[in-house]
Amino acid sequence: MSANSVPAEPEFMPANMTSVSDKPKRYHPALVALHWLIAILIFGAFFLVQGGENERGRFRPGQGFQPGNPPQTFGDDEAPRVFPPGGFPAQEGSQGVLSALGIHMIFGLIVLVLLIIRLIVRWGTKHPEWASAGNKFFDWVGGLTHFGLYLLTFGMTITGIILADQRGILARTFGIGSTPTPSSFGRGGFSLGFFHGGIWTLLLLLIILHVGASLYHQFIRKDNLLACMWFGKKNE
Repeated sequence: MSANSVPAEPEFMPANMTSVSDKPKRYHPALVALHWLIAILIFGAFFLVQGGENERGRFRPGQGFQPGNPPQTFGDDEAPRVFPPGGFPAQEGSQGVLSALGIHMIFGLIVLVLLIIRLIVRWGTKHPEWASAGNKFFDWVGGLTHFGLYLLTFGMTITGIILADQRGILARTFGIGSTPTPSSFGRGGFSLGFFHGGIWTLLLLLIILHVGASLYHQFIRKDNLLACMWFGKKNE
């Protein structure tokens, strides 16, 4: 076959050039919706549990597990009470699905599910080119911050589920999970609760850093970064 009979074919573009040209300017609408919904649920869960502090306190560990325990006083305005075996007394309004603590747990479970969906959508869709901060160290911190946000959100929801099960809150609120016993309680309830709160503190710091970096890009570097995480045509 002569050279003239061979059909001309376009040369393949380098992989990096193809990926850059195909990069959209906005994230997929599903990612945008998941991003803001997860953020709202995280802060909603936080404010709910703050508002239900008295309710949450009724599930603290070490509150009268043995039938012969001496009465325990919960404030000057409350009479001493002996708790029944199994850990916690029945509390009106403290174990309902629509209580502050119940909705807090529901939000946490939804966040966990949505976070998994978000990762799947992110891996299956194209997203904008990484916005450089103009400094390699800051770019490294930005990448680490994004990874930390995912990791800590996973950690917060999972430790919350385990903690609720250990303290019997899942059993009292949703009728699932285990009921703590005198022998099992105290081995991890307090330490895990402290760890759960510590994860939230670190997550909040990363969220503040993330928001600050976004504002820096938007108003200092003026690269319109915030538009990437909002709805609109993908190339505008």
